[in-house]
Amino acid sequence: MITPHKIESIPLKDIFISKDNVRDNNADEDLDELAASIKELGLLQPVTLRGELKDGPKFELIAGQRRYLAHERLGRTHIDAVFAGRLTKIEVIVRSLTENVQRVELDYADTAEAVTELYKHFGKDERKVQKRTGLSIRKIRDFILVDALASDRMKKQIRSQKVSPTDVKRALMAAQFHVKKAERIVDLIIDRELTPYQRKRLVTHGNNMKGASADEIVHEAEKENVERNIVVSLSDDMRSALLSAAKELEMDADEVATRALEEWLQKQGFAK
Repeated sequence: MITPHKIESIPLKDIFISKDNVRDNNADEDLDELAASIKELGLLQPVTLRGELKDGPKFELIAGQRRYLAHERLGRTHIDAVFAGRLTKIEVIVRSLTENVQRVELDYADTAEAVTELYKHFGKDERKVQKRTGLSIRKIRDFILVDALASDRMKKQIRSQKVSPTDVKRALMAAQFHVKKAERIVDLIIDRELTPYQRKRLVTHGNNMKGASADEIVHEAEKENVERNIVVSLSDDMRSALLSAAKELEMDADEVATRALEEWLQKQGFAK
């Protein structure tokens, strides 16, 4: 039986926000709405502090930054809190990240930075990051790639939801990781409102047209594409494996199958 944490009333003046709290860029977003909710309904879930009550007089907040800021805005002097025990820096990041991904969506840059730090800490082992955070392998890979290679401009476009992290990743790959070229591809994705299928084709055309400009790659992706379907019989085990891969990677099953087939044909020398 799990013993619930004891809730303590802690003075706001005795709390400081942890440097390892993953929320940074949009902590003030919709804060008035949250403050109004707390004023009307009370605090539904206490904030989380590092260490134990006896470790005072100052306490480090590791989860619940927006609830803490809302209490400040309301002029409250105390806030309900639970103590998580003496955690390491990595444990604080994991705790903060996993709580926040279940709540108001984190700013992309905050999440990518936290995931990348965990990835490095766990010896660049995606499975360990997945186990500690619950994020899919595909999301972890996207966060790591974009955090490392995307420009600040592209990250701002993700924050403003003009483009998805996946499309930024596609632009980078289509541009052979030339940032300025990738920025232009992202701009064209937005301006020309490329369809999902056109966006998927960017990487293929980028790889086949390595010396081409961003405009030429996007123009090629916009062309009508004739695709011939091939029906493949799979054993129950292979079908189950395909569906499991699609679920874990958050991809369509046909996209996983197509990519696996393309990679095998290239590896065997039948395709470039």
